Amino acid sequence: MEIYLPIANTYVNIFVILGLGLVVGFLSGLLGIGGGIILNPALIKIGIPPITTVGTSVAQMVGATVSGFISHLKLKNIDIKMGIVLIIGGFIGGGLGVILAKTLEDAGHFRTFVLSLYAFYLAFTGITMFKDILTSKKEEKKGNFDKLIENLPFKMRFALTEISVLVPLGIGFISGFLAAVMGVGGGFVVIPALMYLVKYPVEKAVGLSLFQMIFITSYLTFFHSVVNNGVDIVLALILMIGSSIGAVFGAAFGQRLNKNITKLIMAIIVSTVSIISFYQLIFDKPKEKTGLHVAHNPISDFALSEPYLYAISVIIISLVLGFIISSITHKVKFILEMKFKKI
Repeated sequence: MEIYLPIANTYVNIFVILGLGLVVGFLSGLLGIGGGIILNPALIKIGIPPITTVGTSVAQMVGATVSGFISHLKLKNIDIKMGIVLIIGGFIGGGLGVILAKTLEDAGHFRTFVLSLYAFYLAFTGITMFKDILTSKKEEKKGNFDKLIENLPFKMRFALTEISVLVPLGIGFISGFLAAVMGVGGGFVVIPALMYLVKYPVEKAVGLSLFQMIFITSYLTFFHSVVNNGVDIVLALILMIGSSIGAVFGAAFGQRLNKNITKLIMAIIVSTVSIISFYQLIFDKPKEKTGLHVAHNPISDFALSEPYLYAISVIIISLVLGFIISSITHKVKFILEMKFKKI
């Protein structure tokens, strides 16, 4: 069944998009990774313009982070002061990322840029993960780098530590920049950085990642929509529904998997997506640019004539729908967990 995407200005099969959302959501729930690193190359492959892929991926993350954010807020896993510093860094990095994306898109180089980032970043990540799996003992390297972090100026006291404000600002900056240009959640940057650089326990790191991401994704959705006209509300909502349902089953199934098997699956998937991205970069010819700004339909016209109102509407709809979907899926997850315990 074909459906028209008003901002992407293209027709896609709704079941393909729902299927992508389900698969990505399942893998996200199973492996604990942000779905954007898998979803976005797939969307580009099926013909969604890269600038729309990135902007829409960020938009659907607004709703996807609601559930986890509320859960960690209730558990008091969020250091508000640290979170605010991360958000400030993310706003700066994200703003620069959106401007860079706009510049590259206007020059016709954004597709090459974003596919190159996916290919090289995921190749590096995949190699690192395979190395980690094959290495039985991990050597803890403490010394010069830790001393460098400790000696940085502008110390600030946070809930669990005292550290230079430059560290969380830098973490937030990189996270926001990558979210803006790659359309991926910053968890893969924020969580390890908070654990290894700031020495936060994993549950606090996850809570902080979700806290800063709900603000940064909302900000980037607004920015991408206004600057690049790159947020397709129809595509975002379909993906959000699919990924939310998939995440429930992935999380339930993941509780039964061995951690080493989970790591191996993640390494294989990341490496495969890297190879696909390299293939697209080298062999796939980009579709002739039709121009996002020439589409004429009620939603596109509204986005162009009232960009600020459209952007705010997308954020509100994503938050509300994300809350509704998360409430339903949490109940489904609870039922599944109870059934798994009986088996």
